[in-house]
Amino acid sequence: MRTYRIVLCVVLLPLLAAAALAQQKPPEPEKGPLIKVQVVLSRYEGDRKTSSLPFTMLATANGGQVSIRTGAQVPIATAAANDKTSFQYVDVGSNIDCTVKTAENDRFNVILNLQDRSALDKVPLAGNVTNPITNPVLRNFSYINSIVLKDGESKQIVAASDKGSGEIIKIDVTLNVEK
Repeated sequence: MRTYRIVLCVVLLPLLAAAALAQQKPPEPEKGPLIKVQVVLSRYEGDRKTSSLPFTMLATANGGQVSIRTGAQVPIATAAANDKTSFQYVDVGSNIDCTVKTAENDRFNVILNLQDRSALDKVPLAGNVTNPITNPVLRNFSYINSIVLKDGESKQIVAASDKGSGEIIKIDVTLNVEK
């Protein structure tokens, strides 16, 4: 009888204590399927494609956000005095925030926040012919919306014209469930 008590104390009590502690752990966040989202930002002059920027990201379809930030900083002349010019640096490039949520009928809600900023030709502001002070012209494109897609589906979600240059910007989104 004494042997059973020792076995009970040495073997079973630690197991019961471990089980009790395991029940106290906070629950893990709900996980969804792994989704590959490809966003392609294309620029056109008329019917001629001038650039195509693909961005591919993996997201879990649980409402968490995935972000991509690419680009550089461009100097902008802010003041000139006594042959010295001050500069401020402005970010140019692409920023994408993407959230994927599970929807009905094996579909997924893709929520996109996309910003694309680029620098164009420089414009003279001051100075002289041999030493002009120039600044680039900055253009900005921003898009926020959501789309519901199924596995393997691609859609063009926007086509917009740039008022200044006449250039057309198109965004295509493709969704694939990773298996």
